Amino acid sequence: MVFTTAARLGGPLFRVPYLIRAAYLGAAFLWVLAPVESLAQTSAEAPGFTVETAQFVVSVGDGAGGLRTFDSDLVPYMPDRACFGWRIRLADAPPVIRYREVLKLPTAPEFWSGENDEYSPHSFSADRTTAITEEFTAPDDGWISSSWCIAEGDPTGAHSIEVYIEGQLIRHFDFEVKKLREATNN
Repeated sequence: MVFTTAARLGGPLFRVPYLIRAAYLGAAFLWVLAPVESLAQTSAEAPGFTVETAQFVVSVGDGAGGLRTFDSDLVPYMPDRACFGWRIRLADAPPVIRYREVLKLPTAPEFWSGENDEYSPHSFSADRTTAITEEFTAPDDGWISSSWCIAEGDPTGAHSIEVYIEGQLIRHFDFEVKKLREATNN
C-alpha cells in the first residue's frame, strides 16, 4: 500500500505520492475534481467540529497522463494506477487539527509505505493488516484529506477506513478492492 502526502500548488489541495513508483499519478490526483456526496457511513461529530461534507474518492490513471476520478465504494486492483482516499470538510475548522486514520485490510500487503521509515507518520498492527496514521494538518478552506495508492502485492477484498479528529470517530468508510475481469478473446 502506498500512502500519499498532501501538498499545495497555489490553490487546490492535491496529492503527491509518497513513493516514486506512483509518481505519474501525483500532480493529476486532484481531489477537487470530484465534488460528490459521501459514501461515508455517518458517525458522531467530534466535539467542537461539524462535518459539512465527507467523500470517498477513487482515481484511476490511464498510464498516459490521463486520470478519471469518481465516487465509489469499489476500488479496482490496478497497481500503480488506482488510488483511493477520503476528504472531509469541517465547518469553522481551526487553523490546525490532529487527525488519526485507521486503514484496515483483509490480509497483510506485500509492503507498507513507511514501514521501515522512522519518520513515517504510520504505525502498523503486529499482523500488518492495519495502518494507523496520526498527523497534524492545516485544513485548506476547511478540507482535510488522505489517500493511498494500490501497489503490487496489495490484498483484494473488504477494506475500511476510520477517521478520528481529536480522538473522536467522525467517519467510517467501507470499500472493496477488486481485480478486474480478464478480457477474453472468444
